[in-house]
Amino acid sequence: MAEVLVAHRAYKQADEDALAMRARARARLGLAVERELEGDTTQEAVAKTLGVVAEQVRRYRQAYRDWLRDHPGEQLI
Repeated sequence: MAEVLVAHRAYKQADEDALAMRARARARLGLAVERELEGDTTQEAVAKTLGVVAEQVRRYRQAYRDWLRDHPGEQLI
């Protein structure tokens, strides 16, 4: 049973690590979108380029703002 418990802990840790990696990547995408929108590009143009709707682009931007709030001082890139 000890081996089962060790394997289960490793599985759960891998799951947590994957979620954290995905959240970081989503925040980095949000940062890239923010930077792109500082120019003349519209949110709709970004959405079209990515093949998503404008609401999804807004969510990427929000993921970046959430990251900044939840990880003060931590480097995203």
